[in-house]
Amino acid sequence: MSSTPTELIESLQARLQALEDKESIRSVLNQYCIRPDNYDFAGYARLFTEDGVMGFDTWGEMKGHEAIEKACAAEKVYESLLHLMTNMEISLDGPDTASALARVWFCVTPKLSKVEENYAFGGPYKFTFVRTKDGWKIKTMHLRKVWSMGHDTEGIFVK
Repeated sequence: MSSTPTELIESLQARLQALEDKESIRSVLNQYCIRPDNYDFAGYARLFTEDGVMGFDTWGEMKGHEAIEKACAAEKVYESLLHLMTNMEISLDGPDTASALARVWFCVTPKLSKVEENYAFGGPYKFTFVRTKDGWKIKTMHLRKVWSMGHDTEGIFVK
């Protein structure tokens, strides 16, 4: 079945929009890792919607920018943070909604003078997103910690 030029253009526009949306969401996920590594906890919280929910099996759920920033800022006791996210699978669920699955590897070094002493953990993430006037934002995030190694000397992630 052949397409008219108008149908072809509309199809290409829709495909391009989907690629742009997925790339924008991928950028949000990358910033989700970069901002806390740079101790930008307020910027991290602003990746979420105003009523966004950040959920961790060990911490519970935090709702809204203030609660998310406060919870994430607990990481400032460590001299080095490293968040890595892999296996990102982004799905566009509607024109203004999306979801994603990913895996995290997270490591903290309490004192840079002792880089051999660190704590790491990882597991699967589940995200939902909404398109806002300011671009794509995280609506919900949930992390299930499935492994850890080392000792969390500050006790932040073992609660």
